[in-house]
Amino acid sequence: MLRVDSDKLKILLGQSLTYQDMPCQVIEILADESALVLRDRHDHKIIHPNQYGDAGDRLPRTFTVAVLNTHRDGFNPDLPELATFDLLI
Repeated sequence: MLRVDSDKLKILLGQSLTYQDMPCQVIEILADESALVLRDRHDHKIIHPNQYGDAGDRLPRTFTVAVLNTHRDGFNPDLPELATFDLLI
């Protein structure tokens, strides 16, 4: 089982990564969950629901993606560039 160094994740903030063949930018790091929040670089805007489920503002599409795969024995295959960074303890 691999472990991610939460301090090393900080180097990803602002980086461009490819997520499912889509160019994205890391806009937030969820260190406790070893996950990244990505924003679609194409700025495709979608309607985000508010807390009540009603249609809200049109904002860029975002994704929350785990750094490690489901078995936690390698990096998430949907983020191929992660293998080029030194992120492990």
